[in-house]
Amino acid sequence: MASKTFVEEIEAERWTSIQTSIQNWWVDKDRDFPWRAPMDEWRQVVTEILLQRTKAEAVATMYEEFFLRFQSSEELGDASVKEVEEAIYTLGLTWRAKYLRALGKELAAKGEVPETTAELKELSGVGPYVAGAVQVLHRNRHEIFVDANVVRLLGRYFGFEWDGETRRKKWFLALVARLFEHQFEPSSFGYALLDFTREVCGRRPLCDMCPLADECFYFREEHLPPRD
Repeated sequence: MASKTFVEEIEAERWTSIQTSIQNWWVDKDRDFPWRAPMDEWRQVVTEILLQRTKAEAVATMYEEFFLRFQSSEELGDASVKEVEEAIYTLGLTWRAKYLRALGKELAAKGEVPETTAELKELSGVGPYVAGAVQVLHRNRHEIFVDANVVRLLGRYFGFEWDGETRRKKWFLALVARLFEHQFEPSSFGYALLDFTREVCGRRPLCDMCPLADECFYFREEHLPPRD
């Protein structure tokens, strides 16, 4: 079982190596997803909810049509839950429709998207991941976000077991906080991390092309011959 002590014992040089390797891997690899271009802030929040627990490629196929259908937070809030369900049907998880509709109403009433992470998390459908993603990826601010892919990456690299509750553990959040203490532009590193955990350290890891392999517990256990 990992602990706070385990996190504190990881040398600063190792963190720098992890961060630099991920960022350097991403150079000239920017993915042409429509939400990586500048957009209205209410769309940023909605987009991160659409992307949560959903493949980016699936969101890309319905993204333009969704925002043609709902061109403002007011229009999203005025729609029926059924209309929103129909708009996101291809993504699955249609239970998100009621939260998206409520979010539209809240943002229309406020007239703007809240500034702080704590205020963002008070919005319908917005949890720690969405709030952090908005701050890091769209506002280019130093914050953290955690999804299942980040949990898997750190679990493999450091060699600890993980499950659906790992992301809520204090020691793990301390680990993630340390991962996000870097010298790079926040949005650049954030997108690099997202793409790396999807394309290299995915469910079926591509260890032969991973720049972290030399120091990765999983790689040593699965690919190197046992030591005498």
